[in-house]
This record gives sequence, C-alpha cells and structure tokens, in this order.
Amino acid sequence: MLKRTSGGAVDLERDTAPSGPSNDFVSKSEMLSSGDDALDTRMAHRVAELERALAIAKEEHEMAREELLKVRQYRQADQDAIEELRQQLAETPSNADRLPSAGMHYHRRDTEVPEIAEHGVGDIPRQNSGLPYRLAQLEEQLASREESHLHILHQSHKNREADELRLRLHAAEKESQERLRQLLALKSSISSLTRMDTQVTDSELAESFSQLANRVREWTVSNFRRSRLNLDNLPKETEEVLGVLNSQYKTNLQSTNKLALYQAVVSTSLMQVFDSRIVFGLPSTGPFAALRSFAEHTQHLGATYREWVRATVQVLERSEANGEIAKVNEASLHRLTGEISHILFTLTSISLPPNAQSTLAGILKDAVSLQRTLALQKARYQLLFFRYQDDSMHFDDRTMEAVNDVDPAMEDDTDMDVDRTFLFCAFPGLVKYGDEWGEHSEMSNVLMKARVCSGLS
Repeated sequence: MLKRTSGGAVDLERDTAPSGPSNDFVSKSEMLSSGDDALDTRMAHRVAELERALAIAKEEHEMAREELLKVRQYRQADQDAIEELRQQLAETPSNADRLPSAGMHYHRRDTEVPEIAEHGVGDIPRQNSGLPYRLAQLEEQLASREESHLHILHQSHKNREADELRLRLHAAEKESQERLRQLLALKSSISSLTRMDTQVTDSELAESFSQLANRVREWTVSNFRRSRLNLDNLPKETEEVLGVLNSQYKTNLQSTNKLALYQAVVSTSLMQVFDSRIVFGLPSTGPFAALRSFAEHTQHLGATYREWVRATVQVLERSEANGEIAKVNEASLHRLTGEISHILFTLTSISLPPNAQSTLAGILKDAVSLQRTLALQKARYQLLFFRYQDDSMHFDDRTMEAVNDVDPAMEDDTDMDVDRTFLFCAFPGLVKYGDEWGEHSEMSNVLMKARVCSGLS
C-alpha cells in the first residue's frame, strides 16, 4: 500500500505480495551434473572409436573377399595356361622330327611354295625357346597370386578380429544405454529447482505486462468508447470496487477519464489473480487449504519462501491435483468475467456481447499465465497497484505514468510548474528486488511504471 511520507516520496513496502523464488542448490547440482557429463563424454568417445573400428573392419572384409575371388579366377587361368604350355612342350620334339620329311615331301612333289615350308621350319625353334620364358613368367604370377591369397587369409583373420570388435561394440552400446538410463533417472530425481528453463529476463517480463496493459486499454476503448459514465445509484458491489480505487470517488471521479476508470475496474480483478497464493485457482477447501495457510505464515522468509513456492508450483502441475486446480481455475475466471461485466454495466448501462466477454476471458487467462511466471522466478517481483488514501498523495514520476492530460489548456504553457495528484491506478506497475538469483534484495528496479490517472492539486 502506498503511504504518504513527509517528503512526498512513495513507500512501496506494503504493496502486493512478492513472488518468484530462488535456488540454494545450484552448486551441488553443478558438481553432480559435471561428473555425469564427464562420464557421458568418455562413454561417447569410446562408442565412437568402436563404431569407426567396426566400419573400417567391414570395409576391409569386403575388399578382401573381392580380392580373393579375383585371385581364384587368375589362379585357374594361370593353371590352364601352364597345362596348355606343358602339352605344347611335350608335342614339340615329335613335330620337329617330322618336319624334315615333310620338307622332302614338298620338294618331291613340286617347288611352288618353298618359302612357306622354310618359314614354318624356322618358327618352331623360336616358339620352343619362348615357351620356357612364358612358363617361368606364369609361375611367377602364380607365386604372386599365392602371396595375395596369404594376404587374404590374413585379412580373414582381421575379419575375425572385426567380429570380436563388433561384439564388444554391441556390449559397449548396451552398457552405454544402461548408463544413460541411470543418468537420466538420476537427473530426473534431482529437483527441478536447479533448472533455469523457467527463468525469464526483466525485459521479457516488462514486455509481457506492457502487452497485457495495452490489451486492457484496447478492450475498454473498443467496447465503451461511446458510453456515458454514471456514478449515481450504484449497487454495493460497484461502490466497493470504486472505493478500492479512490475512497472519495463520488467527488474525485465525477469528471475523470472514463476509459481509464474502466481499465482500473478490470485491473482490480486482475489483481485478484496476481495476488494469488502459490497459484491461481488453488482450492480453498480440503488439503489445499493447508497450503494457503502455510503460504500466508511463511511469506516473510524471503528467498526460502520463494524457493518453496517454486517447488510447490511444479509439484502441483505434475500431480493428479493439477486437474482439480484447472477446474477451480476455469470456474474462477468465469466468475471474474461475470463480475467485471456486471460492474461495467452498472457504470455504463452497456451489456457486453459474447465476443467481448470471450476477449475479456482471454485477458484474464494471460494474467494467470503471468502470475505463474512470476511464481517460478528466483528474483522477487512486486506489483504496484496504488490505492488513493487522501488528497496529499502526489504523482510519483519514478513509479507512475499518467494516462490522461491534466488540463488540455495548459499544454502550451511550459513555464508553469504543475503539481499533479494521484486519483486512481489504471494498471499496476512492476518492480524487481535483487538480482535474477534472488540475492541482493536491497537493490530495486522499476521494470514498468504503474499507469495512473492524475489530477491537479
């Protein structure tokens, strides 16, 4: 609650409840996580080496099989050639003995082709002298093939080693999968409080709240731009809402900015969402009532309390109770939508169509999402929804942003010092205490100023 001080400054100590816990277990988790990561790295390297060895062994096995097939073909061809040459050598002497008689027979018959016979007799000795050389060459090739065959046999031995490596690889993969399963089980057993995936930056939070404020303004302008504000003969529930905004609304809000006032009515209901203990929609009866009571009695514990809230929110979301909370959440949002529609009807006599009510329900759901985000933060955040107390409340430039012009006639008079007063808050502001780890709570930073309607003192 904003309080008046002697210097006109704003006291923020009694505004809405803090939210966003911190984590005391980061160092322990990092040590455990680093050890697990080192184990994973060694196992991954070992598996990669075995996979490379298996791939090389498979390739060498295939090459050796092809080479062995070629060696067998070459060896058969060489053996056939050697056998043919041996037959030719065995037949050569008998041919040589018959050649002279054949030549004499040619001379006895006639002398028409003496050159042919003479040429045939000369070629046979040359062929006989070349056969031993070809035989030696083929035997040398055969010896080379034998060496290749021995090499292939050696490769076969390597293939057996590759099979052993393959078996070892399968065993290593099985062991790695088992260790990975154990590691995942170990990590899942560690509290999710050590994770930072739920943490958001200050700029992201400020942008989210700014977008929500703009949606509220656009919704009121779209549905109540041509309305006429009526503050007479209001029902009790409407007077209570206006009294929260400004205790002297009957005199201070008669000539106020009507659209800003409608936004303030919506924001009053939004604060019911942001002020929720732990999560919005937590049942007030049964075992959950104890959580509400416990939260109210421990919120003064600071970082420890926020740590507990973070853990409780995540446990509730993963438990069977989440279904019951969702039902209460939906019923509460439906109730708030109806209350806002009714209060605005008593002020404007305008009934909202179904599509406008659906848009309003979407705004409230976005507020619920932001409330959850704040509850999961390590840092402490506080919403500034100022309430009017008396005429001595002044406009604070550090935490407030005016949404209305005090007096259009004074826009060109820049030399006049205008002393603005606070009338009501149209949308809450956001302040962060400490750093993103929930430490150094003595520091504060206004992430978004509260949008207020001001007047002249």
